[in-house]
Amino acid sequence: MKKTLVMTSLMVCSSLAFAHGCPGEMKKIDERMPSAKLSPADMSKAKDLRTKGEQLHKDGKHAESMSTLGEAKKLLGI
Repeated sequence: MKKTLVMTSLMVCSSLAFAHGCPGEMKKIDERMPSAKLSPADMSKAKDLRTKGEQLHKDGKHAESMSTLGEAKKLLGI
């Protein structure tokens, strides 16, 4: 019983940590986009990833959101 309670608590805490991280990551991406030196195709991909990350965040899929936003950050050199 204790193990189940501990595991549940850890899962909830990790989800909350990701939930608070997503907006910060989106802000970093938004700040970098105007000055990024990317090809039009890469800029479009970064914007698409940023949009997808925000939607995943709104859908409560924070781990997936952070992963997607991480891809956008990598393209932008963050």
